[in-house]
Amino acid sequence: MRTLILSTAIGLATMGAAWAQAMTAQDFVNQAASGGLFEVQSSELALQRSQNADVQQFANQMITDHTANNQELMAAAQAEGLTVPAQISSPHAELMQTLQGAEGDAFDTSYIQAQTTAHETAVTLYQTYAQGGDNQTLVAYAQKSLPALQQHLEHAQGMAKN
Repeated sequence: MRTLILSTAIGLATMGAAWAQAMTAQDFVNQAASGGLFEVQSSELALQRSQNADVQQFANQMITDHTANNQELMAAAQAEGLTVPAQISSPHAELMQTLQGAEGDAFDTSYIQAQTTAHETAVTLYQTYAQGGDNQTLVAYAQKSLPALQQHLEHAQGMAKN
């Protein structure tokens, strides 16, 4: 399972280089929506599967924060005439599949690893778009969202060390 999460993490990390090159507003929306949906859906799964109070508290925060963020993304994208995907795409879909196959303590470990990976990817995506995006409405959204994503990443990294 760790190997699958690691390989998915590598896949997500290599996407950063692709993002740095001519990311369109629609590309940003597609990736941001997939990541946001992953955060909510994986955290809903964590509430069902985890018995760890810290994991459950983190999952609740992810559901609250990312549901609000997803709604902001949808509003900004729709105002610009862009389509917002309603489903998780690869590589987030692979992370979700891994989580669905885990239970008990293995689930908690996998969930925190997946959250760390997904937030590393989100921070890179949002930083990249905030610095050089082609749509000012979405650049402003990315800039506004970035501090919370960075805070989530630090929280997930802290949980991974415990």
